Amino acid sequence: MPLSADPEAPASPFAGLPAALWLYRFDAEGRARILDAAKCGPSALDAFADGWHWLHLDLSDARSAQVVAMLPIPDDARTALVSPDTHVNLQLEDDAAHGVFVDWVHQRGVDLAAEGQLRGDDGIGWLHFAATPGLLVTARRQALRSVEAARRGMAGDMRAGSPVRLLEVIADHFADTVERSSDSLSVRLDRIEDRVLADSIGEERRDLAQLRHQTVRLHRPLTAMRRVLKQFEQRHPADAEHELLSAVSRLNQRFDDLDGDVGTLQERARLLQDEVAAKLAERTNRHLYVLSMITALLLPPSLVAGIFGMNLPGLPFAHGTHGLVFALLLGAASSVAVYLMLRRMGVARST
Repeated sequence: MPLSADPEAPASPFAGLPAALWLYRFDAEGRARILDAAKCGPSALDAFADGWHWLHLDLSDARSAQVVAMLPIPDDARTALVSPDTHVNLQLEDDAAHGVFVDWVHQRGVDLAAEGQLRGDDGIGWLHFAATPGLLVTARRQALRSVEAARRGMAGDMRAGSPVRLLEVIADHFADTVERSSDSLSVRLDRIEDRVLADSIGEERRDLAQLRHQTVRLHRPLTAMRRVLKQFEQRHPADAEHELLSAVSRLNQRFDDLDGDVGTLQERARLLQDEVAAKLAERTNRHLYVLSMITALLLPPSLVAGIFGMNLPGLPFAHGTHGLVFALLLGAASSVAVYLMLRRMGVARST
């Protein structure tokens, strides 16, 4: 039995649904037909035979709260739609579901088909939703990538037989973005690993730091979605007949696989960063070793030059014709003597 609008809701000072970004009607076969939201009132959203509606609201519109108050949905669902809550959650009460999902912010002008992976400046947003057997209401404050992808799909050949199915499609689009981004990061990590193994280290530390930051951006919202879906599945019996339970089970399986992939990327990047740090430390040690050897070999000639530069009476070779040659030979001999001593001690041997 369809829910009725709140009888205590104030009378609408406007016509239609002014806060609606779009309104679709789905027939019995799941085909979508767009409606003019400016000409449809809340009464047009009542469930009809073998069909349902999808209403998408802009929460940045001040009139959205009044529109939500007139929708034929439970009070808890109304509260979830207009709440400023930014925590992922999912609730099911009788035949009505409501909650908040995380999604990627949609950048205007980005071709979703050609650019499915995340960019460096893509942030996260929050999708508020309420679903009854005959109505799906979604609301957001920023344009969301997965919702936009679902809308374009429904405007094409994609079909959705129920509000729960459309909600699953939106979550699947979120997972698609994570999967494509994860694959792209894996390819980048493979290239960095090849350069590290070839001992061709340049900007790998910077590249790995950026890559690890991007994997964290993927992992955090994915973990939030996965945790909430797991908790939802645990709160409800496995033999429940509601369509949302089977959808959550499918999403859980996919998110588990994605979480494993992203976790593997994080571990590979961390280990590779440790290897790069070890190689750079080894290279630095080699340079310091060379500098130390040069310093040790030049110390005795410096001592000889310091002694003969004191300009005091009684210095050897001071009045000889070949005094300079003898001093240079003495300095060179002292360097050779130090080198042989270091070799005997094992310091000058190559590692």
